[in-house]
Amino acid sequence: MLVNPTLQGLDFMTPSMIQNEFAPLLPRRTVAFAMGIYLEGNTDKIEAFLNNDHVSPSVKKMKEPYIDVTKLPSKYLVGYEKPSVETGNETMWNELKDKLLNPYFSPLVAERLDGLPRTYIFTSEYDPLRDDGFLYADRLRSSGVTVQHRHMDSAIHAVFFFQDTFSEASEAFEQMTMFIADNL
Repeated sequence: MLVNPTLQGLDFMTPSMIQNEFAPLLPRRTVAFAMGIYLEGNTDKIEAFLNNDHVSPSVKKMKEPYIDVTKLPSKYLVGYEKPSVETGNETMWNELKDKLLNPYFSPLVAERLDGLPRTYIFTSEYDPLRDDGFLYADRLRSSGVTVQHRHMDSAIHAVFFFQDTFSEASEAFEQMTMFIADNL
């Protein structure tokens, strides 16, 4: 059960990160802030995260990228410009790559996903983490994992805080509850 999940720390310039840069409750900068705290215990390199400079240019130029935004629904790619593959910090990458590529930290970039249990993924349209959920659902399905993906077009990151006043959130919460009941 994944609700608006953070599934990678390699790309802070996915379409959803850019489109929802100033999203209420979870702006893109807060995602980078949390990543810095988690990875390094500080926020000294927040600007590097925001600019994807924590990843080396050689990794950004890989033929098969770790984060392949071309797998997103086409509507999210309209007007999207791929970030520069020429910038990056090799030293920072070498310091962080073991953490960033760890499948427990970044399941989206895990080498293998087969054998994982049935998965429910909930994503919100106005959430910088939206694309992580879409891409992970795609990778799981490609690996033979049964996935139920619910996307709410009118939602922000923490929509379930508002389920008493937002009927669509209440319905989505009931659907998640049914998934748990059906799969335990």
